[in-house]
Amino acid sequence: MKYKVSGNVIMLTCIVLMLVIALVLYPSLPEELPRQWGFDGQVNSTWDKFYAVLFAPFVSVLLWVFTYVMPRIDPRRESYEKFSGFYMRFRVALVVFFLGMQIITLTQYNNPDAVIRLIIFAVAAILTLLGNEMGRIRPTWFFGIRTPWTLSDERVWKKTHRVGGRWFVGLGILNMVAAILFLVPVMAIGFFFIISSVAVSLGLTVYSYILYRRLNG
Repeated sequence: MKYKVSGNVIMLTCIVLMLVIALVLYPSLPEELPRQWGFDGQVNSTWDKFYAVLFAPFVSVLLWVFTYVMPRIDPRRESYEKFSGFYMRFRVALVVFFLGMQIITLTQYNNPDAVIRLIIFAVAAILTLLGNEMGRIRPTWFFGIRTPWTLSDERVWKKTHRVGGRWFVGLGILNMVAAILFLVPVMAIGFFFIISSVAVSLGLTVYSYILYRRLNG
């Protein structure tokens, strides 16, 4: 319980920092800020700076509340107690990610190459964290690698998460390295991130199916 409280304090502190950053930077920001970049570095759309500065704290509050409620409405809520420490670390990592997003997008809005690289690096770091402790996750309806076959057989769930953990760590490390290879165009890094993520997701889905068939004849 003590760890959970400290985790919530960290998340609340991050959200307050986002609001402070928004307040400090708001007067110096242009009226319109980029909302979305393509992997070619071109701005696809913009939005008013009022919404831009509030996006990260707003999403962080939603994540904080949603990830708090999720274990309480999950029919397998007792499973969360078995990996509660990791679950809290994952919740904190998500909010810290959005704190980083707030800083990056409000200070580097004229440098799309840096923004895209830093965001991919941060997401890849979260994937590495997730993969490093994925084997701890017990069957739930909302969290983990949820396929019809992992949810139907706890043996398939455990094995898929052990294998998936190694795959996620590899996926995260490869994309973190790619993100800091400044000689590689950011478009290529973005496509590599998407393709590698989809490949791992599809691979684990197929793996869980094959394993289920093997174990259940």
